Amino acid sequence: MFSDANLPEPLVIREIENPVNLVEIGEKDNIGFNPRYTSVRLLRGYVYELIKKAREHLPPNYNFIIYEGYRPLRSQIELWEKVVAQKSAEYPHLDVNSEEFIALCDVFAANPYRQGSGHQSGAAVDISLVDDAGREYDMGGEVRGFGENADFDYPGISAEARKNRNILRAALEKVGMVNYPAEWWHYSFGDRLWARLTGSKLAVFAKLDL
Repeated sequence: MFSDANLPEPLVIREIENPVNLVEIGEKDNIGFNPRYTSVRLLRGYVYELIKKAREHLPPNYNFIIYEGYRPLRSQIELWEKVVAQKSAEYPHLDVNSEEFIALCDVFAANPYRQGSGHQSGAAVDISLVDDAGREYDMGGEVRGFGENADFDYPGISAEARKNRNILRAALEKVGMVNYPAEWWHYSFGDRLWARLTGSKLAVFAKLDL
C-alpha cells in the first residue's frame, strides 16, 4: 500500500517563499470551508490560487469545499495519536513500536516524529465537492474516513461516487495538483508527496511551525 513513509530520503526541499505567504480560505472566492476538523483556514497562497483556477474545470453545480489546509504540528500529533489508537484496536497482534505498525498508520496520517505531513507545509488540502446549495456529493466515504473506501480506487463504491471522485481529481490535476492515492480527498502541490508522484527531486514548500 502506498504510504508517505515510503518516500525516499534524502529529498531536497528548497523553500521558495520568504516570507511564507499563507492566506485565508474565504467564501468570497466561492470556495467553501467545513470546520468539522479544524478552525484553521490557512493555505499557501500559491496553492490557493491553483484551486481557484481549478474551479474553472468543474461542471455546473459543482463546487469545492475544503476541510483543512495548513495543519500545525500539535494538530498533526493529535491526528497521529488518533490513528495509532484506531489501528492498534484493529490490529492488536502488531507491536505499536514496530516498523510494520508505524507504516500502517502512516498510510492515514503522516508520522509527525519523522517526515511529517504536507499539511504542515500548507501545501496540501483535504477537499471535496458540494452543489450550489452546499449539499455534499456522494464521494463513497467521508473525508478522513480512514477505512478501505478511503483509497481513491476502492472498487466497492457506487458509480455516482466514482464519477464524483474523478471530477474532483480531473479538475485539480489540470492545474498541477496531485492526489495521495490512499486518501481520495487529499491533494497537494509543491510538497514531498507532490515531488514523489511527479518524479521531481525537489520539493518547494517546507514544513512550517507557526
